[in-house]
Amino acid sequence: MTDRVRQLWLPGLLTLLLSMVVLMVIQFVGPRPLIVSAHGWRMTAPVAVIYVPWLLSLIPIGAMGAYLAGRGGASQRAVLLSIVFPVLPYLALFVIALPVSLILDDHVAHNVRLSALLLGLLAWVMLPAMALLAGGLPVQLLRARRLASGQIANA
Repeated sequence: MTDRVRQLWLPGLLTLLLSMVVLMVIQFVGPRPLIVSAHGWRMTAPVAVIYVPWLLSLIPIGAMGAYLAGRGGASQRAVLLSIVFPVLPYLALFVIALPVSLILDDHVAHNVRLSALLLGLLAWVMLPAMALLAGGLPVQLLRARRLASGQIANA
């Protein structure tokens, strides 16, 4: 197995797989999501659907991604990428696919408000990324401390 696969792709894809499986299970059997509309909490067209149990489950998933990437000998950048790997498809959707579809496709509603897009970006990119980082960064910091103390002891 190459270093790139062991350090980035395997931990990243495993975090993506686990986060999507947990989201699927929560959608089928879990509690109802928090639904946020563009005009506050009034019941208009939903803009963001927030699965709080899913966000909480992302904390140990992010820790697992950081642990696996660090165990594989990954750099700090690769560990960070493996932690936030599950939100990268959503980020690509909001940054690339949605604007292109708004420009090129005449079937997409062109009255989408900027506040609705920002709320969707918050619910599907920022909140999950913060939950993943909340689990992954402490693992990365502990690993960095252990490596630093081990290098000092070996010197």
